[in-house]
Amino acid sequence: MNESSESRFSETDTLNDIKPPADSVYTFSDNCESDEGELKFKIKNIISPKDGSTNQSPDKSSPTERETDNLSNTVPAPNPDIRPPNRIDEETSCSKSPKQHVLPVKVKRVPNGSMHPTGKPAAYAMEKKTTKVRAKPKRKALVAMYQSQITDNKIGIKLKLKKSEVLTVLPAPKSKKVAKSNRKRSRKSKPKNTSDSDDSSYEKKPRRVNNNKATTVEKEPEEQSPWGLMIPEPILLKIFENVVNQEGCLPALVRLGKVCSQWNQVSVTPRLWHSLDFSAWTKEKWRTELNLKWLIENRMQSCKDLNIANWKVTNIDCVLSILANSCPDLVGLSLAGWKGFASEHLIFIVEQFKSLQRLDLSSINIEMTNKSTVSLQSLCHSIQTMGEKLTHLYLAHNKLAGVPQIVTALSTYCPNLTLLDLSNVSTIAASHGFLHIEKLQQGCQKLKVLRITNSHITLSPATLQEQMDSPGFPELEELSIASLADESRLINDDFIQRILKTSTKLQLLDVRGCARLTHDSLIRLPTWDLKHLFLSGCSVTRDTGGGLELIASKWAHSLTEFDLAWANVQTPLDNAIRAIAEKGSESPLHHLNLCGSSVSLEAVKEILTNCVDLNSINLSSCRGLPRGFKRLLQGTTEIKELRDNLGVTLKVPKSSDS
Repeated sequence: MNESSESRFSETDTLNDIKPPADSVYTFSDNCESDEGELKFKIKNIISPKDGSTNQSPDKSSPTERETDNLSNTVPAPNPDIRPPNRIDEETSCSKSPKQHVLPVKVKRVPNGSMHPTGKPAAYAMEKKTTKVRAKPKRKALVAMYQSQITDNKIGIKLKLKKSEVLTVLPAPKSKKVAKSNRKRSRKSKPKNTSDSDDSSYEKKPRRVNNNKATTVEKEPEEQSPWGLMIPEPILLKIFENVVNQEGCLPALVRLGKVCSQWNQVSVTPRLWHSLDFSAWTKEKWRTELNLKWLIENRMQSCKDLNIANWKVTNIDCVLSILANSCPDLVGLSLAGWKGFASEHLIFIVEQFKSLQRLDLSSINIEMTNKSTVSLQSLCHSIQTMGEKLTHLYLAHNKLAGVPQIVTALSTYCPNLTLLDLSNVSTIAASHGFLHIEKLQQGCQKLKVLRITNSHITLSPATLQEQMDSPGFPELEELSIASLADESRLINDDFIQRILKTSTKLQLLDVRGCARLTHDSLIRLPTWDLKHLFLSGCSVTRDTGGGLELIASKWAHSLTEFDLAWANVQTPLDNAIRAIAEKGSESPLHHLNLCGSSVSLEAVKEILTNCVDLNSINLSSCRGLPRGFKRLLQGTTEIKELRDNLGVTLKVPKSSDS
């Protein structure tokens, strides 16, 4: 027995020649040596579970240390045909073995912390190979994967190889081109109808609609009934005209043209496209010169009012010539924000469009040059050419020179002027431009809207006789003289009295930021039916007297919009709100702005109790209100919730029958 063992473990033999029984167990002793990151374990003798005897004599049981090192370097990979032992046989074999034989084998550490012999069994080699494959398999193969478990043992470290019950599919390598082509083919492939019946047809999937809420499935509409095709075109055209008159041409005509071919044919009728606003209903990326030319030639044959502000046009001469040929009867034209618009273009417009009455030249003049559109020469020439036809002139957001000359030209040649917008106008001079208001009142008595908001313009000095002889603006309905800190001290009581001396039809007054106004000038105004009053930041809101209450009492029966933002005196403010609330159901108040004010909670409750038509109230940053109410509330639903939270009941007016 000993002789066979010695011959069996000679240095000339290899591990492949060793053929232990099928149910043998490999065990490792604790004696190990490390050499350059490798661990050398002494494998104990293979135990046969049949007789429990060892294959080595105790006299010649273990080779020397030198022989062990030499043997470990010459050990090749084990035979892959060796089947791993079963777990049951392992345990029985370990219990029967009285003696063990040690065999040196080199073992390496792997990244996951486990240890494998350098021989690399077939299962471990296959596992390492499969981790590198990432492409989709061309052919599927079923391979048994093994899971290693390291358990502690009294004798040493016992390595168990457990067969996994799950079969892993090994993907075969595939080139990227083949994978992409297969992916494209799978996307383009259509579902085949496998039904045998002739009546079956392909059904479209229902479209999903997502409105930032729960995703709902929209069913496909059933077959359209022929009622739309049976409507005669003259009747359909009359219906479209009523829609356009109520909602405007855009976007109503575009949406109506998407219903069916007949509606599309009727919607492109030229007479329907009479008032077009392409600045509000056109995306910025579509505002190109090519699209504008197509619209002019195909949709604007009967256009009367055209707004093409902020369009990107490079060849302005070509566009204006096409516009003059397609829309000769144009009445209103807005070219606000056009870059490169020069004086010759303005002269061409006023000479070619004989019926032009409304002209918008806002935000055109960025720098003052001799060729500027709104220069003194070109503007005065255009005003003189249009003459009595001019009714609306917009010069906002421009840098003007010679404001007195422009006012003189307007008062001399434009008696039918109804709107003049000089908002945010600056001058080339360091000082403010002078506006001769008495001269403008003499020549433009039909003026209804005057806007000089935040402009470097002030009233020119006038004698007392000139002020008395001036007829004022008897038809004026809107006056906006709001200003920022720089111009807030230019507007005083005399300023507003000279403009509104005879304006009994005034509907809107905006004096926000005017720091030198007093409540006396507002109370003395000749108008009694003011609907919109804006006093935010005005000196009137900081008055500790009863001026604010008198102002509210004067127009409580007509005010629909009242702005009292940032009023920091609580008592006069509460009294003004109570004056409006006393009107009860007779008060037409819709919008109330109390942002940043010092209003009390009791005053808010009174306005909510008595004002039936209240639709909007701004309570943001109100210091005297509890938390939860300091916000903007709009709509009847939010106003009703505010009343419920405050415990307020709306006083409904009693009917005349009761």
